[in-house]
Amino acid sequence: MSAMIDNLDRLNRKERFFFIGMVLGNRKFKLDALFRRELSDKFGIVVTDTAFVAMDYHLNWIYAAAALTFGNPVRDRLYDNKDGVIDGTQEDVDLLVAFEDAAGVTHLIMLEAKGVTAFSNRQFEHKISRFRSIFGENGNRWPKVKPYFGLVSRRESKGLRVDRCPSWLKVNGKIPWFMMPIPEDRLTVFGCDEQGRPNHERAFWTVRRG
Repeated sequence: MSAMIDNLDRLNRKERFFFIGMVLGNRKFKLDALFRRELSDKFGIVVTDTAFVAMDYHLNWIYAAAALTFGNPVRDRLYDNKDGVIDGTQEDVDLLVAFEDAAGVTHLIMLEAKGVTAFSNRQFEHKISRFRSIFGENGNRWPKVKPYFGLVSRRESKGLRVDRCPSWLKVNGKIPWFMMPIPEDRLTVFGCDEQGRPNHERAFWTVRRG
């Protein structure tokens, strides 16, 4: 395990990671072989079966892991935050996959997932801004760390503005996309009026497919 991945592991404090791993008998969040192959194909790399995997992983933790591995503290473990990269929020990536290759490069795959809602440009652009601050415009801020990014959803988003994205987020000019199978019979609960029309007063409620 590389020092970077060791720091990623030690910074992981997400209770859902430990809880879900416990109840499903998969404490290390070992990747499914088919999904690991899809990751490898999409990004043009070979994802190892020993990859570190975490869910809802905070962007602050990713930056902290890199700084702890490669940065220079002011003293002891005190680091300068003049650029404001550690921002006090809990903004995260839905899935983080990290592994070290034979050349000692740590590959970081970050996936953002949406189930029945769409990706918004506002959310997307804010996350891209955070990625810039963490990895740099060209993704080479940290030595021997190579970041990747992908979207996961039921249907591929068509309206995202990707023209201003750093080049490292794209493969062949596009953000890699993974289809997430979700049954079409899912129901939405919402407040409505007596005609079943959505409104904020919520005098009634109903369900519909979607």
